[in-house]
Amino acid sequence: MAITVKTKIPKPSKKTSQVSGVDMTELETALDKKSSWGSYAATPVFSAKFDKSKKVSEITVALKPVITLPKWTQYAKSTKKRQAEWDRMLKALEKYLSSQHALTLEAVAKFAAEMKDKDLDKPGLATANKAAKAAFAKAVDDYASKTSNGSSVGVSLEYIDPDPASFKKIMPAPKASTYKVAGKTIEAVYKVLQKRTYWGRYRSNASYKATFQLDGHIDVFTLTSKPTIVMPKWQDYSKGNKGQKGTWDTMWKKLNTHENNHHAIFTKCITELEKTVTSSDILEADIDSFWTDETKDWQDQQDRYDTKSGHGVKEGVKLDASFDP
Repeated sequence: MAITVKTKIPKPSKKTSQVSGVDMTELETALDKKSSWGSYAATPVFSAKFDKSKKVSEITVALKPVITLPKWTQYAKSTKKRQAEWDRMLKALEKYLSSQHALTLEAVAKFAAEMKDKDLDKPGLATANKAAKAAFAKAVDDYASKTSNGSSVGVSLEYIDPDPASFKKIMPAPKASTYKVAGKTIEAVYKVLQKRTYWGRYRSNASYKATFQLDGHIDVFTLTSKPTIVMPKWQDYSKGNKGQKGTWDTMWKKLNTHENNHHAIFTKCITELEKTVTSSDILEADIDSFWTDETKDWQDQQDRYDTKSGHGVKEGVKLDASFDP
């Protein structure tokens, strides 16, 4: 009497297993700590009917297939390129696990074909079921071994560099302001100016804000500057003679040029800053020290210019008191 073999095999249900990592290297490490990156479980269950002679007349093979896939908890916060690489791997993994299911179906079909002409009692059925479970598992294990657990069919993660940082700058032209200088003569004005720390003053008033990628690299760096130039205003200018006004005007123009040269140095520094930010791997943990080092270098450049120019004196920032009456 032939044995009828029936099957109850639904489509695999899907489950997820959480995995955490800020980049592909961390993800790979986290996945490797698991027994597998993803898994397929057929969970076969056998049931049987017997005839009056206690021989097997019907076998039902039921599977409860489950495919478990990893779910990257920080996926939404990562870069598009890293998301794309994860999606590629996940698609390959799902295909790999689906192939395991297909191989299990083939093993079930082979078992069904073999059982049709068997003459089995209850102990014989137990032996056959045990052998079938081993055959189902072997089909899956052999495929895993053949594909190096899927790596030869795309179940792997390529290293993806962080996205280059974006650089934004808010840097208007220097805002001008003045302070008053009293004195009826150039000599008197000079003495007042000499009591000050500076005749003219440039300030960049630079600050920054930064947002960061999931792995800590800069996402967007925003430089904000509110540059100012403070210049002297001679209160008694209108009362001066032609020579006094002339020497004041010449000094003022030279001083204004000098202060704008400071702004030009700052502008050049920002150009270099942009190149550095967009081409370097600067991490959130290092951003404060990076900013400190950058601004120190900017100040060093400004100081060298002041030393070279004598704070503008060598460029003509001087007053000629010979025009005083």
